[in-house]
Amino acid sequence: MLFKYACKSMGLICPFMVTGITEEEVTQKALQHVLENHTKDFNSIKTPEEIQRMEQALARSTRVVVG
Repeated sequence: MLFKYACKSMGLICPFMVTGITEEEVTQKALQHVLENHTKDFNSIKTPEEIQRMEQALARSTRVVVG
């Protein structure tokens, strides 16, 4: 399978997109990008609980593109 995440799927105006062979791989790369580039777009992503909620939101926004 191939998984894809795009910032646009989270409602962000950003061309970032990442693909990978596992959902976890894509989610981690997306989380790194969000933490580096989009913390101002969200209320807060600082505590472990907030980071976990963001990971869950990113996983929900990740799509299978080849199955």
